[in-house]
Amino acid sequence: MATNNQKKKAVKKTPTVKKVTTPKNIDQSILKKEKKEHKPLGKTFYLLFSLFFYTGAFFYINNILYDNNDIVQSALFAFAALFVLFVLLLFNIHLIIFHFLFLPFERMFKQARQEVKKEIVYSVGKNQIQTVFNKYKTIFTFILYILISGALIYSVIIRGINQDDLILSIITSALLTELAFLVIVCSWQYLFHIIPSILDKSIDAKNGFILTLSAAIMVIYILFQVFEVVYLAEIMIFVLIIGFVALLGVNLNMIVGEINIFQNLRTRPSKTITKIVFLVFFAFHIYVILYASVVAYSIYLWDNDSYHFSYQEYEEIVNTNVYHQSNERITEVYDATGNMIDTVYHANGDIITDFYDEGGDVITTFYDQNGFILYEYYDESGSLISVVFDQNGKQLNSYFYHEGGLATLTDIPVQYTYGSFLYYTVITVSTLGYGDITPSTSYNIALAWGGFLSMYGLTFFALSIGFVSNIAMEGIVINKKK
Repeated sequence: MATNNQKKKAVKKTPTVKKVTTPKNIDQSILKKEKKEHKPLGKTFYLLFSLFFYTGAFFYINNILYDNNDIVQSALFAFAALFVLFVLLLFNIHLIIFHFLFLPFERMFKQARQEVKKEIVYSVGKNQIQTVFNKYKTIFTFILYILISGALIYSVIIRGINQDDLILSIITSALLTELAFLVIVCSWQYLFHIIPSILDKSIDAKNGFILTLSAAIMVIYILFQVFEVVYLAEIMIFVLIIGFVALLGVNLNMIVGEINIFQNLRTRPSKTITKIVFLVFFAFHIYVILYASVVAYSIYLWDNDSYHFSYQEYEEIVNTNVYHQSNERITEVYDATGNMIDTVYHANGDIITDFYDEGGDVITTFYDQNGFILYEYYDESGSLISVVFDQNGKQLNSYFYHEGGLATLTDIPVQYTYGSFLYYTVITVSTLGYGDITPSTSYNIALAWGGFLSMYGLTFFALSIGFVSNIAMEGIVINKKK
């Protein structure tokens, strides 16, 4: 008769089978995720939310836009911002933005967790390094994204500190740069990972390669802007324009059914699929607008005179290029007794060490140690300086002492930012054309780009909006049938 120990040895242990997960299983789990019912938010929550948002908006607007000099305007502006926010909440725009940014990272987090648990299928590479990369591809991708994101934020902060920008301005620039990077990352994940695994048909290799190149160009452009890299503007503009034309070709292929959208929506009725498809096409058309505005902004950076602004703003700068009649720059001035003027005073007798006041404006009135206003200056030979000229030989009517020499105030046009050309692109594409920003007739490239955007607005943009609307209506019909 067998003993208990013999019986235990006779029993065969069943081998443990690890659960194997594929990227497609992960995407299907996202689709099958049940929607939790949330209790509607009450009036108390919205009241507290409004107070916090209004306080933050008022502080930001008053500090950044009005430099703490106009409380009433800041208060009105903050109220308008609060009203616009609730309109966007009413139409669930915040959910579109949230889902667009959340879904790709949710997928990547799930896949990274499976890679850590070694429960995901991977392909064996030609060597050990490639095999390890395939095994932990998502984790390496996360590391790459974090490194690029950190480099962008670091460069923006350092540049802001070097330019003595306000803390809120530095934070705003860093957040906007990070948002642009996230949009590119999420667009990449949608087009090349989520869509191919969820839908039966994906973007073919040719269109995918064009989208990859366009995304690479945008990343390079952002890096050039952030790190202030000097590059050949003409070549970059040419590449950007070719990339935009290629994007229109991809857009046309999508519209004629390259991905077979409606077939997937009808054969696989799912609210999540409808949302994802809508987000992908919505994001793609927004991306095209952003791309087009980058081209316009690049043309402007190439030459600021390529666009006219109906309300051109100017700023005063200190111009130290002040000359004698002998075309010698005035870097030293003397008083009537022949002593070099190197110490000047305020009206209260304090020595001036910074030639700008607390508001950042240049100081143009100075006093000597006896309390008399300095209005006469002499050269090294003891001759009174009565006539001075700028670098172009034009006589200056006003000049003043500045850091040892003489200077004058010069008005220069304000350098416009990318936001102005994003506005210009939207207005042109929508065929409104207010005329406040117009391409100069002296620059054919600016004229051609403005005309091209108008034609795009009349054809591709209208067609694209109709297509996205059809996707939304298809989702509504599917939801009603369920």
